[in-house]
Amino acid sequence: MSDVDSDGEQPDRETGTNALDEFRENWQRELQEHTNTGSKGRSEAGDRLTAANSNLSETDLLQAKAESLYRTAVQLEQRGKVYDALPFYRKATQIVPDIEFKFYEQQKQLLSGDVSKKYLNLANDLANQLDLGQSDSTQSGEEVVDNLYDKFQHDLRQENIYNGKMIASSRDANVLTTGLHFADLPPEIVMRILRWVVSAQLDMRSLEQCAAVCKGFYVYARDEELWRLACVKVWGHNVGTLETQDSDVSNVYYSWRDMFIRRERVLFNGCYISKTTYLRMGENSFQDQFYRPVQLVEYYRYIRFMPDGKVLMMTTADEPAQGVPKLKHVHNVRSETLRGRYRLFGSTVTLVLQKSQTRGPAHLRQRRGSIMPLEEDSSQFLIELRIAGSTKRRCAQLVWSHYTLVQKRNKVDISSEFDLTEAKYPPLRFSTVKSYHLDADAPLA
Repeated sequence: MSDVDSDGEQPDRETGTNALDEFRENWQRELQEHTNTGSKGRSEAGDRLTAANSNLSETDLLQAKAESLYRTAVQLEQRGKVYDALPFYRKATQIVPDIEFKFYEQQKQLLSGDVSKKYLNLANDLANQLDLGQSDSTQSGEEVVDNLYDKFQHDLRQENIYNGKMIASSRDANVLTTGLHFADLPPEIVMRILRWVVSAQLDMRSLEQCAAVCKGFYVYARDEELWRLACVKVWGHNVGTLETQDSDVSNVYYSWRDMFIRRERVLFNGCYISKTTYLRMGENSFQDQFYRPVQLVEYYRYIRFMPDGKVLMMTTADEPAQGVPKLKHVHNVRSETLRGRYRLFGSTVTLVLQKSQTRGPAHLRQRRGSIMPLEEDSSQFLIELRIAGSTKRRCAQLVWSHYTLVQKRNKVDISSEFDLTEAKYPPLRFSTVKSYHLDADAPLA
């Protein structure tokens, strides 16, 4: 009986073992398929990144990673999360120290359409792995403002960031300090400082540099009163108003800053320079009557305009490196420099220059002890120039229109008009001189 039972149990045991092995094989197969499917779905961006990595060098990978970190930091800073952006800035600069300059150059190339496709795709894939979310304005459904000035004013009204101030303070409110942040200054004080930045020399370039600091300074630098005073300083009584403009559409100005930029005027942060070159025949040699030398004559004209209506003009053989510094000090000019005043009439600037010469003693004593001043011989130069622009800059050229010399000898005026040929009177081109606006002697008023 026992033999029969043992023989009957042997097939049952083999059948159970086969079923268990088959179940184990099916379970392992299903588990492997599920694992492959899940990993493929999770690493779709990683596969694309790996494929891109295989075609790039290690230097490109590091730069792409640094760029993605830097781009993340820029997005966080634009959303007002400066402290959250600092770690990303730090990591990006640790990988590539000059990532800021490379990112700036790449953005310029991106606008021109010359950037490499593979590098941009790699940087975008790295950036997609960072959970940045959407900007606050997109999540809240706010409208996108096209005008930068209106956008900054809208941002400055956010109480949770600026607390009713024009400039956000970077100080910790929990830290006790004895000094004040620049953001704590009243708007009147800030505007007074900006008037000194512009100064009486109309250094509008420095004002534009201040506008690039932050949103608050941008709004301050667009103040209409600043630009109105600058326009009055340039055109005087002929400045007009924004409401009464010409019928021509091109002469309609939407703000005082728009008038200052688009309207024809002379530039103050440098001087206008022209170079005249011509050939002059020399005298015959006394040894060889057939030999006559030819002399090459070169000289320069320099004209510098001041915002208060004064103008300096100098004709010399000195090159710009030596001639430009001679016009720096307005109150201490050389004897060969002509001084005078100018006036703007549309696109024409009129100059009246004078150089006085005294003949003999300053006074003449006559018989009865009376002293009579001696008449001085003077010369006036009346010049009209037309303001023109160049391919790179507006109002950067002055073209000669009229040139007259009026000499006064023995109370008689003698006028001489010059023939304005382009060879002898070439257009004057503007050149920026940084040393002219280094000092501010008075605020804009």
